[in-house]
Amino acid sequence: MTQIVSTAHQEQRMDEELFFHTIERLMWRSTSCEKQGDEVHGVDVDPEEEPIKWRLVRVQNQIRLKKEFGGELTYAHDVTHYQVRQEGRTLIFELNQRQRTVQCKKTGSS
Repeated sequence: MTQIVSTAHQEQRMDEELFFHTIERLMWRSTSCEKQGDEVHGVDVDPEEEPIKWRLVRVQNQIRLKKEFGGELTYAHDVTHYQVRQEGRTLIFELNQRQRTVQCKKTGSS
């Protein structure tokens, strides 16, 4: 029998990877995204839905996605450090000890 051992550090890295993967997918579907104060705002143009404005915000030790007509998803838990910088169309997300650079992929609504 194989025993699987998991440490808190490994779990945290998995949460961070999931956060960055989710952010990349959101940016891929968004026509606009920009840093406004401590938040990131954008418009999700999922082809199967109407365009929806969203905000990515920090609430205590969580990062949450809030949608225009209600609905809220928690993208990250146990956040000790979170910062977003913007350089032109590029957003640089820092979460705990990791960093990822993303851009909105869509250039207009269809």
